Amino acid sequence: MKTFKLILSLTLFLLVFYSCKKNDDPIDEKKSMSDLIVPKNFNWSVQDYYELSINIIGDGNGKTLQLFDLDGNNIDSKRIFDNKVIFNFQMPAIIDSVRIYSPSTFISKYFPIDEGIINFNIGQGFKSSTSKESDYALNFNGENTYVELDNDGAGGILVEYPFTFSAWLKTSGPGPENGDMVLINIADPNVDNVYYGIYLKKSGSKHKASIRGRNGNVNKTKTDNQDLTDDTWHQVVGVFTADGKRKLYLDGNLEKTDNSVVNFSTDAVIITIGHWGDSTPKSYFNGLLDNICIWNKELSDLEIADYYLTSPPVSDANLVGNYKFNEGSGTQALNSATAGGYSGNITGATYVLISGSTDTDGDGVPDDEDYWPFDATKAYLSIYPSGSNFYFHCYEDLWPAKGDYDFNDVILKTKLHTWKNGQNQLVGGSVKSLVYWIGGGIPRGVGMEWFKSNGSASQLTYLPDETVTFTEPTNVISDPLVFNAVQLFDDNIIESLNDSVDFEYTWDHEIAGNSLWVQVYIYNNERSHEVHMLGHPPTKAADMELFGTEDDASQNIWAWNPGDQFSTPANFYKTSTNLPWGLEIVTPEFKVPLEKIEIINAYPQFQAWAESGGTISQDWYNNPDESKVFIPEGE
Repeated sequence: MKTFKLILSLTLFLLVFYSCKKNDDPIDEKKSMSDLIVPKNFNWSVQDYYELSINIIGDGNGKTLQLFDLDGNNIDSKRIFDNKVIFNFQMPAIIDSVRIYSPSTFISKYFPIDEGIINFNIGQGFKSSTSKESDYALNFNGENTYVELDNDGAGGILVEYPFTFSAWLKTSGPGPENGDMVLINIADPNVDNVYYGIYLKKSGSKHKASIRGRNGNVNKTKTDNQDLTDDTWHQVVGVFTADGKRKLYLDGNLEKTDNSVVNFSTDAVIITIGHWGDSTPKSYFNGLLDNICIWNKELSDLEIADYYLTSPPVSDANLVGNYKFNEGSGTQALNSATAGGYSGNITGATYVLISGSTDTDGDGVPDDEDYWPFDATKAYLSIYPSGSNFYFHCYEDLWPAKGDYDFNDVILKTKLHTWKNGQNQLVGGSVKSLVYWIGGGIPRGVGMEWFKSNGSASQLTYLPDETVTFTEPTNVISDPLVFNAVQLFDDNIIESLNDSVDFEYTWDHEIAGNSLWVQVYIYNNERSHEVHMLGHPPTKAADMELFGTEDDASQNIWAWNPGDQFSTPANFYKTSTNLPWGLEIVTPEFKVPLEKIEIINAYPQFQAWAESGGTISQDWYNNPDESKVFIPEGE
């Protein structure tokens, strides 16, 4: 009997144990969009609008100013008037910093994206001490091109810590080695892995400013977040301190420090520019280098900031090397520093003139800053979204009923281009759009409608007919029912998978100003049934009696008169719990939820993003459940 009781007790224990253990395991429960609790004012956007007002310190009038993200993508460009520039732009919420750049002086400034108002010292950069007629740089091809200084003769240009290296660079990426790219270093040419220098370290697809002290098995590197393969000028400074530690500066700012000690080898007797100078040369630089400077002291933060805005004085006793590469020809790189001596021997690299650009079309923008140097009607190109990103417009097509929330009934992949002239006036642009996926079977067309914007798109204005006009290539016609709008794909997008359009538009800036906004929507063959993003208004072809029916909780009164202004988001295309029928996602590649798989299940972070009002998990669209998504064929 005792044995039976013992067995029974053990059985009950095991049942309870495994029952508890099972409850602790993750359960793949299906979630529902209908259960989401989202803020009433959430607009379901993965992007934010910004206005940046820049006050120029120095003489900036007439010069170009450019706005970049930290991946090197050009967001916008404008000319400076009255020493001021205002940028209005839209960026993914996951981006927190941007960069202002002067292509005239090569000066940059980094700052938080939402700073609003900044002062920008346009400076003179390393160009200040040279005339345009002789302003050359040295071009390296990424393989077997370099400059070598004999550091062993005449006492040595550098013989111990401390010292500082500085280099200006411009590159669009690595050469055949497709790896790190060295700027300048001092090395022991007789052994492997003994060198001290600054370089661009390959990190994934990016190349980041880095500093390295290496003596045998000691190898220390620090990098910055900025990708420097953006084909604009940057300055990298590396300080090697008296106690064998290191500091890294990018564009005048201290970025990283390394407090580990690396001893200096007195056998380091060769200084090379363009690759590591040890016994196994590698990491060849590809691009332009200029104004290479060497100090036999540790520069201070203030000195580095000053020498970023203007060239260092050649009479500085501690400036032992200053290589401006202004010879223009030959195989010798001369040292311009008063300390003198130690010219460099050039192998393979060639001289390139980098200033003195002409303005062929006379629009006030130099040719090397003008996207159309032979067309005076336009100068600056902006592409939205920038870089490798696209707009993915994803729709549920059963509005005003909810649908299955897989957001794959119609998906478009789109880029918007805008063109400005030399006076910063918006004159037109182009649209490139692809039918990325069709998961629904209801006959549909696609439309795009243009509005005047206040810059932040919080206020939009209807425009008179033909303020915007369009070219009409295959699959594109001007909309006969809606002002300043086009119809795409012959009103039959469900038969157009992988088809694309590429059309141009003109913009009358005297009527519409210099900021636009475009909404994308789908509609049925009768034109009365439209589906838009949440907060976007219907066109005047829509049947207003459908609003407020079934699951829709929109208003049902609207006017479309030219000159009428309205706020966005407006009260349209939303349920009573603020759920949408469309999502605009900005990413290089979007993986489509499988049929009948709600997006909340296909993307595990979607719920947190939505219920936080877009403040957390802002890159949810980059982290799908791979078993519940796919990439369309042809992508």
